[in-house]
Amino acid sequence: MSLDIGVYGARGIPSTYSGYETFLTVLLPALARRGHDVTLYCRRGQFNDPAPYRGVRRVLLPALRSFRLGTLSHAVPASLVARFRRHQVVFVVNIANVPACLLGRATGQRTVLNTDGQEWIRGKWGRGARAYWRLCARLAARTTSALVADSTGMHDVYRQEFSAESTVIPYCWTDLEPDEDPSPVMERFSLEPYRYFVVAARLNPENNVAEIARGYVRSGVRDPLLVLGEANYDSPVRAELARLAGEFPTLRIHGHVDDRHTFATLVAYSSAYIHGHRVGGINPSLLEAMGSGANVIALDTVFNREALGPAGTYFSDFEQQLADLIASAQSEGAPAGIRQREAARCRVREVFSLEAVVDAYEELFVAVARRCPWSTTSLSTRWYGE
Repeated sequence: MSLDIGVYGARGIPSTYSGYETFLTVLLPALARRGHDVTLYCRRGQFNDPAPYRGVRRVLLPALRSFRLGTLSHAVPASLVARFRRHQVVFVVNIANVPACLLGRATGQRTVLNTDGQEWIRGKWGRGARAYWRLCARLAARTTSALVADSTGMHDVYRQEFSAESTVIPYCWTDLEPDEDPSPVMERFSLEPYRYFVVAARLNPENNVAEIARGYVRSGVRDPLLVLGEANYDSPVRAELARLAGEFPTLRIHGHVDDRHTFATLVAYSSAYIHGHRVGGINPSLLEAMGSGANVIALDTVFNREALGPAGTYFSDFEQQLADLIASAQSEGAPAGIRQREAARCRVREVFSLEAVVDAYEELFVAVARRCPWSTTSLSTRWYGE
């Protein structure tokens, strides 16, 4: 069954900045290759090319250049245009767009919403914004035809806190591979293979980048720690990292790395990739690190364990325990964690492949399109319910 699918809620594609855009950059072309008519509504000003991208039609619509209002200011015109164009299914990312989903629900347009993480407990938001996010999460199931949770952990959050059922479809590994010859990347960043550590994340409080940096300092290792990431607001994490880097020159702040092969190479040839995300669900950058063959040291959360399984090392505190793991990875020599690296590569290919994820989304979209516009749908998948 070939579908006409409209998509909004992301800035646009192609992109490497956030999980949504990185994921849609591979998911939407894959759906187009299968014969579906896919239209993505992009934010004008952040994406200005209206030409199709790998079979995906891109339509530019306005959005405020505002940290707090940018998403919803784009979703309102996107939902109106999507309704006018009568897409069979509309796929929405970001629960901030729940108010925009109301139009489709009220007029019988089938809408699927990816709920992503627990925005209502993120440290970058104030009290009013967190209350808004929680309200959107509570109303999500009532304003859509189906919810997608990126992990069983997030499925359980929505079931337990909001009495809402979801279809579990995780983010996927994007077939990203490191360069076979790392020399150009090593030279560019003044590094030696397996003689440095990496943390890659947005500089938001709940990603614990500053805490990881302090654990690294406490470890006493001399190999550098690369911080790869940025923030789209005036983040206190950035200020704390700058302060620490001023005292400890081996702490290197490099910002966001646009080139995905460069990112994969940096991760693959590190002594360890340190993942400190604690707010659900499964993080795309963790899957990329696994697929690149990283030696992963991760914060012990239900979401990180669901992604990494037995293919990594876990810590529960950012001081002595993390410091000891960093020191241990350095003392192992090059490359540390050989068995874990191979286990991570195998796991991400078997559990989080692009084809399996596209299959699940296609099955859900078709099921939604075939049912009454005002019904709700949740399916069992290989990740939950079978």
